[in-house]
Amino acid sequence: MKKIYYTLILALITLTSQAQLDYGLKGGLNFNSAEQASMIGSADGAINAESRIGFHLGGFIEAKVPVLGVFVRPEVVFTSIKSEYTDLVQTGAQTLTINKIDVPILIGKSFLRTLRVFAGPSFQYIVDSSFNLNEFSETDKDDLSVGIQLGIGVKFGKFGVDARWEKGISNSKSKYIAAATVTEVSFDTRPNQFIIGLSYSL
Repeated sequence: MKKIYYTLILALITLTSQAQLDYGLKGGLNFNSAEQASMIGSADGAINAESRIGFHLGGFIEAKVPVLGVFVRPEVVFTSIKSEYTDLVQTGAQTLTINKIDVPILIGKSFLRTLRVFAGPSFQYIVDSSFNLNEFSETDKDDLSVGIQLGIGVKFGKFGVDARWEKGISNSKSKYIAAATVTEVSFDTRPNQFIIGLSYSL
């Protein structure tokens, strides 16, 4: 067991010492599915959800590992997404805004010098989730959740463009009380979105 442990440590040190580091800034648009914030509790009235375009801004570090022919890319981004609901427990149209910190850790491979494919887990921490009107007050929320990102992109010099699909795999909810009807509603806040991003290496 000790030999295996020391071998893994040595391999990690070797890969890290040979890695080529790159870092930079990134940003883009997020198109969340209406299910991402759909009501999963019970309440009176029909629930009609519509997605709204969100955005993300942040940075990345990318380590190219020549020995394995792959790259490892951790990112830290601020993401804001919105969903609009009509006839929500008789309170009229409401817009739910979720602001969060996303930390995807991606492993990928480059082809033909410019084409890139990647995948990996994405961890999110919800900073704030609120409605645009005051009819709802938050009672409870799950701050942390985990998703999976899959994507493809191209890179030309210092610029990169990619498209990703993110799907939540953990159970994450936010609960609210509707003041008008004293009804508790619960929304699924797991990540479930299509992401278009632009990055620039510094």
